[in-house]
Amino acid sequence: MANTNIPKEQQSAYERWEMASFSDISHERSRGLAASSQPKKKDVPSVNPAEIAQVFEATRKDAYSKGVQEGFAAGMAQARELAQVEKNQLLQLMNAFSSALENSDEQIAEDVLSLALDIAKSMLKIKLDVDKKVLLPVVLDAIHYLPHIQRPARILVHHEDMHLLREYMADEIANDHWQIHEDSNIERGGCLVETGANQVDATNAMRWKRITEALAQNNDWLLP
Repeated sequence: MANTNIPKEQQSAYERWEMASFSDISHERSRGLAASSQPKKKDVPSVNPAEIAQVFEATRKDAYSKGVQEGFAAGMAQARELAQVEKNQLLQLMNAFSSALENSDEQIAEDVLSLALDIAKSMLKIKLDVDKKVLLPVVLDAIHYLPHIQRPARILVHHEDMHLLREYMADEIANDHWQIHEDSNIERGGCLVETGANQVDATNAMRWKRITEALAQNNDWLLP
């Protein structure tokens, strides 16, 4: 090996060549060591943007589908709950309406009956004023209602009805020895029949009271 301490200008051509060759080899070795010391790059697979887009779109669709299904299920559950609440409210409303309707029907029936009684009472009073003979069947019914006649037997009527009885019931009065008496408290068209053991109140007010009580009504004859 050439002496590296000899100045270059004093070295022979061979020594200078040898020195240059050695330097080149050293340089190549240095470059090789430097290259070998650097980490080798791994091969990175190429990425296709279209494939990434497809994966993203599939993921998005799957998430959307699951969200729709979950939202639909939650919505249906809430809808069923609301429907049940509305159903219960409707049933309560129908029951209340039915009850109110029944009460209304009862009230209407009461009102209609009360109105009918008022009309009937007015018609009877008009008939008593127009037809004076309506007293005759009233007196006959009262007499026939008695199980037997015990003296004294009296028929009490309004003073204007006394002549009517004597005219149209003369035979009945004579056969049973009835006495006709005037009573100003008795309204025309009614009478009061009395015997030794019984009394029959056939006044207009009493006969009307029997009718209204039979109908469970309170409708006074004296009231308009």
